[in-house]
Amino acid sequence: MPPKLDEHAWSTALPDVSSTMTLDGLEKSVEIFRDQYGIPHVRASSVADAFFGQGFVHAQDRLWQMEWDRRRAYGRTAEVVGFAGLTNDVFVRRAMLGDSARSDYDNFNAETRSMLDSYAAGVNAFSTSTGTLPVEFTLSDLTPETWQPWDGCAIFKIRHILMGTGMGKLWKARLLMQLGPEVASRLRSEGQGDEVLVIPPGSEHISAMRDMSEFEAGIHALSKLFDMDAGSNNWALSGSRTSSGKPLMAGDPHRALDVPSVYYQNHIACPDFDVVGLSFTGVPGFPHFGHNERVAWCITHAAADYQDLYVEKFDKDNPERYEYRGEMHAALHRTESIAVRGGDAVEVDVTATRNGPVIIGDPGTGYAISMRYTATAEPNECFHALLPMLKTASVEEFNETMRPWVDPCNNLIVIDDAGSIGYLTRGKIPVRDRSNAWLPVPGWTGEHDWQGMIPFEEMPHLHNPDNGYIITANNRITGKDYPHYIALDYAPPGRAKRIISRIEALDKATVEDMGSIHAERLSIPSRFFVDRIATVNTDDAAEKAAIARLNSWDNRMDTDSVGASIYMAVRDAIIRIVIEQPQVEPLTRSPFSGEPPGVSLGGVLWWTVPGMIQDNDTSLLADGQTWETVFADALTRAVDRLTGMQGPDMDAWTWGNIHRTAPVHPLTAAFPEYQEDLNPPSVAIGGDSDTPQAAAILPANNFNVAGTSVARYIYDVSDWNNCRWIVPLGASGHPGSPHWSDQVEAWSTVQTIPMLYDWNKIAADFETSQTLNPKS
Repeated sequence: MPPKLDEHAWSTALPDVSSTMTLDGLEKSVEIFRDQYGIPHVRASSVADAFFGQGFVHAQDRLWQMEWDRRRAYGRTAEVVGFAGLTNDVFVRRAMLGDSARSDYDNFNAETRSMLDSYAAGVNAFSTSTGTLPVEFTLSDLTPETWQPWDGCAIFKIRHILMGTGMGKLWKARLLMQLGPEVASRLRSEGQGDEVLVIPPGSEHISAMRDMSEFEAGIHALSKLFDMDAGSNNWALSGSRTSSGKPLMAGDPHRALDVPSVYYQNHIACPDFDVVGLSFTGVPGFPHFGHNERVAWCITHAAADYQDLYVEKFDKDNPERYEYRGEMHAALHRTESIAVRGGDAVEVDVTATRNGPVIIGDPGTGYAISMRYTATAEPNECFHALLPMLKTASVEEFNETMRPWVDPCNNLIVIDDAGSIGYLTRGKIPVRDRSNAWLPVPGWTGEHDWQGMIPFEEMPHLHNPDNGYIITANNRITGKDYPHYIALDYAPPGRAKRIISRIEALDKATVEDMGSIHAERLSIPSRFFVDRIATVNTDDAAEKAAIARLNSWDNRMDTDSVGASIYMAVRDAIIRIVIEQPQVEPLTRSPFSGEPPGVSLGGVLWWTVPGMIQDNDTSLLADGQTWETVFADALTRAVDRLTGMQGPDMDAWTWGNIHRTAPVHPLTAAFPEYQEDLNPPSVAIGGDSDTPQAAAILPANNFNVAGTSVARYIYDVSDWNNCRWIVPLGASGHPGSPHWSDQVEAWSTVQTIPMLYDWNKIAADFETSQTLNPKS
């Protein structure tokens, strides 16, 4: 039975209006001011005290989130939620994320270790001094464990490991074995036609099918394996395009809607730097988004390929030995035990070869899949960049601090107060045989080993382009002239094209103009579907009315739009029909035991089916089926579904009525009686996966928002006090706090709040202040 919680259990650990504390680990006093949204602004006298203060406020607001992420990274969630945590825990144990995190810390330079040590000291100072732990600790009957300096390394890995290409290659293997190479090669997002490039900005690239010979190594490896029993926008404008004559930059990262929000708004300052931005709680600094007195930076996911899967050949009689270049080698092997709340412990075999840890399969069968991942293949020096980047004064200087950056690979845009704008693909991308790009490849031949990394100087980059803007939306980075392989698949070009058209139409852009692009909801791909739906012949009155609504629709995914709902219901019905086809339906069941969350069948089809329709490619359809019959069936299903959801009055079929957020706290499943207290409010959202206002659904599932903007920001170099931001919930991770979800309404309507930077204003108008004093 879960404990009964009194009102005190839901209270927060925030101080009174003005308070002081005396703590071990500080050199001098640290001031913490919280603004009207509860966002902390930390001012210290040294670098060490600044990171101590950041660790303290991270824990003050998000100690449970930090504990949960740490448990995810170390494979210990089943201790809290029972068997529901096993898929995660088995995967990360086998991926050896904990070993990798400790190895990173042990190999960091003294400056980076000192930063992590100070941050951990701040976290522990809070957790050992507070009298009010987050309610989740009471529910789960846990006590915070000591925060270790390397825990942030593990959290950073768990936040990004499934954003890589590894699970996509596992998915391609499933496609290949079920559909064959010809059809499998078509099921890729770039099948929708011409793409927009990041470099040169706005230029187009014509996609071409890859050489089928690139499949051969993977097909050979998979034939052995089958014997055995798993976006964002940013853009920058130079001063020539802005009202102030100085650069503007804006964007929004897209992820699943976590509870609490994945990004945390905070501000830390000391004599060496003064930076406000978004952090991962548990990780010091501002890895992805922030600005200091001179420079602002932001990222999107580059979709780069930095994870390879290898089919390993093991000795069946002694599975702790594996073959490489004709010789047998000893594998690393150990057995770990996963504690399970309410059940027996589960034993996990952890095995690693020279290529990396085994993540899929059982070496005892003779074959299994290992993963080589830049963030775990060797000690990861990524955090060496976290402190130097805060001190930079120009685009060029900031980019130079990115030399040690490893993972994730990002589209990095930087602007500075001298007027420069710049782009860099940051991160390590291995050089290897092109066939590694498609599928798991043979690990025993040595022919698919990595041959170093693309040199930093040769990574794609831009500086002050002539057209005056840079835009990335997970779209293709370079054209065919670029000499290195980066990736196979990128996001479809719809979002990028729409942002470019908006930018090119602006005259003397302002912060308000940038915010209006955040709210852009015109769906370019919907026009193709609406034109096809209009050709459906039907005698049904409701279906005719639905077609009429679409014909008068403006293609905007607004919350009050009926046309948006009909379009999405038809498109989703098409995906459901394709999934039901005899040769596609088996793909709903994975042949890989223990496969972690990755690419979804519905998601793949969502992006690739439009190109197949356009080309009249019926290779996925059963005999007698055509795309015309599919559209007719889909329209009928869509009308029936919307009628069942909203009733027969078509005016009630608005997008906002069916397209809502559904944030779920990670403890809700374990403690369902507290779901109303733990889950933040649901709100209606405009947009979809094709619009700059990102709000994707999970295809063939429901219309709830599955992926969205987990932050929005606007940087104004001409006046740092004019910068804006917003997150989907709030600064606090405490369900009982007034700042738990106080930004959700503004976020849902694409408004922003001030990103305070001026210390005089911060100190003059705060909600609470707190002084941390050192023990004498």
